[in-house]
Amino acid sequence: MMEFNKREGMTRNNKFDKIQKLLHWSIAFLIILMLFALIGFANEMTIEEHKEMLIGHSSIGSIISILLLFRIIKRISKKSEIAQIRQPKWQVIAAEIVHFCLYLSMILVPVTGYLTARLHELPVMAFGSFKINASAHVYSESSFEFMRNTHEFSIILLISLLTIHISAAICHKVILKDNVLKAMLPDLKKRV
Repeated sequence: MMEFNKREGMTRNNKFDKIQKLLHWSIAFLIILMLFALIGFANEMTIEEHKEMLIGHSSIGSIISILLLFRIIKRISKKSEIAQIRQPKWQVIAAEIVHFCLYLSMILVPVTGYLTARLHELPVMAFGSFKINASAHVYSESSFEFMRNTHEFSIILLISLLTIHISAAICHKVILKDNVLKAMLPDLKKRV
């Protein structure tokens, strides 16, 4: 158990645990991978190629959703063990707002993606096996377009928040030279 040192404003162990780091970087990697879908879906493709893209996109989205669920449960259940690093109050408040909005957008993207898949005219199969869209639904282009636009907006929101998050991490490392970024980086030191 980590103790909070009120005088110094940080925990004795000012790092996130291995599971938090693994979830953070796994989700980060998969989100970056998903951003390539923006490029893929923008290209002209056959219906079969589009179906394959939808399988990959929905499968990775499902994995992100599961990892995010674990991350939220871990964060709620281990709130007292989140790394605490001394920072000005405004930075703490700004970080909390951005993190809250990041979690909200990371929930919003798969939810709107799922709803978009439910309304899609093509079959959407997660992992190539689980049909997401209803088998007996009547395709409505206006409903599909509305949900797809909502999904795209939530992606733009997520990208914007990730840009702020990454910029702040770089600022902490390069300009402020504190341990904020180090708290979430994997420990790559060899253990003897």
